[in-house]
Amino acid sequence: MSIPRTERMAAVAPDLERPIDVENVMAEIEKGQQLAGHFPDGEALDRARRVLVGETSIEDARDELRRKYAQV
Repeated sequence: MSIPRTERMAAVAPDLERPIDVENVMAEIEKGQQLAGHFPDGEALDRARRVLVGETSIEDARDELRRKYAQV
């Protein structure tokens, strides 16, 4: 399941000097997961996108997963 296409968005990743094309990076993430035999759902891809653009931290995303699977 892919994230719906919206307007193209660029974000500056913390360790990079140039902006990244969020849509392209998300496609790479999704395809990499598929090639590894995983098929992320929309919720997982949205979480990855939020981390990528800086809307949430990696630790907050991990906390979401812990709560989802009740491993708190």
